[in-house]
Amino acid sequence: MGLLTAIGISVGALVGVWVYISLGIPSLDLITWAGVIAWAIFYASGGGGAGFRKSIGSVVTGNLYAAIALFAFGHIGGGTLGISIAFAIVTFFMCVQARFEPLSFIPGTFLGAGTWVGAAVAGKSGDGGAFTSASEIMITISMLAGVVFGIVSEVGYKKLLEAMPGHVVAPPASEVPQL
Repeated sequence: MGLLTAIGISVGALVGVWVYISLGIPSLDLITWAGVIAWAIFYASGGGGAGFRKSIGSVVTGNLYAAIALFAFGHIGGGTLGISIAFAIVTFFMCVQARFEPLSFIPGTFLGAGTWVGAAVAGKSGDGGAFTSASEIMITISMLAGVVFGIVSEVGYKKLLEAMPGHVVAPPASEVPQL
């Protein structure tokens, strides 16, 4: 079995579980697509322990920065200029926080912010996205669940590969000694 086949089996099976849980148990208020985006953030940030930390950091701070911008805009106003300034300011912080390793995956922070805006303004709660309803916490919870599913799927595909005779799973690049 090749690497991509193992990844496909593991991720495919777990996506089925995630969709079943997030859609099949509506009382949980999970947001299916938010979890899938965070799952992708996990893999895009390199996977493994470092990718897990970076994913958590980027998802949480991206959600928070978007909520802060929307909250400020909701209280200050200013039309298109006001919201543009609010997002310009938080975007600055989304970038400079990257000096800290768990917050260093800038694309994940942008995706976290965009997911917050999409789910809170146009999506599930539809109330402006500025911490005005308890349903907004479900955006972050759905994304954190996606990160967890990401690391579980990584463990799953590695176990599938290990079960193949003669196949050795290489450690993540972050764990390979540098010469």
